[in-house]
Amino acid sequence: MDEPHVLLTNDDGIDSLGLACLYERLAESVAVTVVAPAEDHSGLGRKNSYAVEVRDHEWGRVVEGTPADCVAYGLRGLAVEPDLVVSGPNPGPNIALHRLGRSGTVGAAIEAAHLGTPAIAVSAYDPVGGEIDDPTAESFARTVEFTAGLAERLPGSGAFDAVDYLTVHVPTERAADPQVRLTRPNEAFDVTVSEDGTTARIEDRSYDPLRKDRDVDFPPGETDTDRRALADGDVSVSPLRVTDRVVESAALADALDGLEVA
Repeated sequence: MDEPHVLLTNDDGIDSLGLACLYERLAESVAVTVVAPAEDHSGLGRKNSYAVEVRDHEWGRVVEGTPADCVAYGLRGLAVEPDLVVSGPNPGPNIALHRLGRSGTVGAAIEAAHLGTPAIAVSAYDPVGGEIDDPTAESFARTVEFTAGLAERLPGSGAFDAVDYLTVHVPTERAADPQVRLTRPNEAFDVTVSEDGTTARIEDRSYDPLRKDRDVDFPPGETDTDRRALADGDVSVSPLRVTDRVVESAALADALDGLEVA
């Protein structure tokens, strides 16, 4: 196929270091159009707006909106037809099933998939602490190079014939000799609630193996999850679909049988 065209976005904003590093590397080998938020919109999932301000940027466009807004505008508001949407790199992990609906990085990829364009949500992570504090260009070097390889190789390969989007995690240089592993999002999740007067603090207990304040025991046989790969300092690639599977339930059908609407 011709040179792939990538629509690049993120949830950390147009001025983020990771976006600049990834743009510069992608531009060496593929066509790139950037449509990124004006400001940090982390943790918004797939939240969208009904009207956004848009302004020109030397790389493409800046949107006064969410990552999902950026993807929608990039795919439907510009006279381009990207082969792939890349969202990131996030300076910290977005592992586990529950994060798919919370992460702005992943939300952008899901928006693209719903609009019919394959996507990659990419995150860099520190194999010791998880989040990357005070990131530098070196913090993203391995992630940027791996993502560029995906952008060059996957369009036209058939990799997305049965896959809508990928969530990808790449360790920083602090991990020695990482392997690339196909994974599934970890499903373990819980919250803790503590109260102080009239304020309730709800803390995510996502069983992140890289959090310094967590001791995670892996159940026997958990070898194929994203959190296991990250705990081992490896690259995690989770292939995902956006269509919810409809489940047949005889018990539900029985419960609904004869139920009248007043």
